[in-house]
Amino acid sequence: MENDKIERLVLKYTGMASAILGVQSVNGQVIWTDLQDTTLSTNGAIYDLDIDQDTGNVVDFRIVQLVDSTIYNISGVLVRTGGNAANQVVGVNYSNYNYAFRLNVGDTIGPGNTFKGINQARNIGYLAFEVDGTTYPNSQWVDTTSGVTDGFLGLRFTAPTSDSTTGTFYGWVRLDVSADLRSVTIKEFAYQSQPDSSIYMGEGAPININEFEVEKPAMVQRGKFLDISLPETYTPAARVKLIGLDGKMIREYALSGYKNQISLEDLPKGIMVAHISSNGVEATRKVVVY
Repeated sequence: MENDKIERLVLKYTGMASAILGVQSVNGQVIWTDLQDTTLSTNGAIYDLDIDQDTGNVVDFRIVQLVDSTIYNISGVLVRTGGNAANQVVGVNYSNYNYAFRLNVGDTIGPGNTFKGINQARNIGYLAFEVDGTTYPNSQWVDTTSGVTDGFLGLRFTAPTSDSTTGTFYGWVRLDVSADLRSVTIKEFAYQSQPDSSIYMGEGAPININEFEVEKPAMVQRGKFLDISLPETYTPAARVKLIGLDGKMIREYALSGYKNQISLEDLPKGIMVAHISSNGVEATRKVVVY
């Protein structure tokens, strides 16, 4: 009986959940560009990304490094668009600040995702941000112990198509961010050349996708409980956030030790996403509360 109830809830909420959990990839040609690793480590340093390498050399996105900027000692990594309001990154808006998500290899983006990682009015998206030694709590690219290695930024941009119309395209760029937020390294990028078609993080790169894979936290829902296991190579402390389909955080829990169990009993009914960030790695799990 409980299984039937869960099944009905999944069917009811799956359409809405797709915006958060991603969409299926479709066939098409992925154009991949390798780079000599480019590191920004001085205040105001920029990297202009022309992701589709068009003949007009249009800057689609700009990555900016801050180091002890202004009297407030601001350090961090920002992303901006190249003046095209339709260009965006996967992310969300919290309290009038826009945060770009750090995606993992294999995560898929496309027309169904939430692209709010850049504020259209100020043209700024925050990857990692620190003021006077305090990091913004919703920054997705912060790991003050190990730094972030091989994180993926999910991109949406517009460009002319072969029939002279304007199409919407999706792509990714692979980045490292240092533990002190004082440097960012741009490694490679790719985009799906078929308009309105999905791409997964790492797609198009010539190396095997498994080479990116690392140990991740494991989350298993058992009825009205969520069991969470951290790999023993991790620092045994992390936090798990439960995020609703509207992108708002419902609840946050502190984890301690390698094995944890969270009760879902007092949470609102519906589908939500459990999100853990630990040791520079993120993991997500769909959770059904009934």
